[in-house]
Amino acid sequence: MLAALGLDPAALPGWWQGWPPRRHVQRWRDELGLTEAEIIATAEASRQGHPEPPDGPKALDRTMQRAARRKVETAGQKRRKRKSDPAPAAKPITDLPAFYAKIVNADGYLPVSAISNTMRDAMLGRGLVTAERLRERGIR
Repeated sequence: MLAALGLDPAALPGWWQGWPPRRHVQRWRDELGLTEAEIIATAEASRQGHPEPPDGPKALDRTMQRAARRKVETAGQKRRKRKSDPAPAAKPITDLPAFYAKIVNADGYLPVSAISNTMRDAMLGRGLVTAERLRERGIR
């Protein structure tokens, strides 16, 4: 990596010494998914636009992020499948009293607060439920 950037290992600047730059480069592999060869190639390519060596690994972050993005886009183009038709949208509920009547007449859980007085009156008025069934379910 240092050779690709044109840095002299005998006279390394402080920001390239020790474990912090190694951990930083490790993050490019772990978090961005770049291989060592891709990191070195990207570092070499970065020198074409910037003749001076970077001040540290953090100076190469954006370049590495762009390389990772290109890698993902290239991989996505290779694996991209033909898009299928989207699933049809769910039909909206147009008859609310009938919808709630099914719930009241079923044996599943029904919170008392689920049915308003107006909905109760609409279901009774259309004969969808009986007053006895509403009492059984705790709706008054």
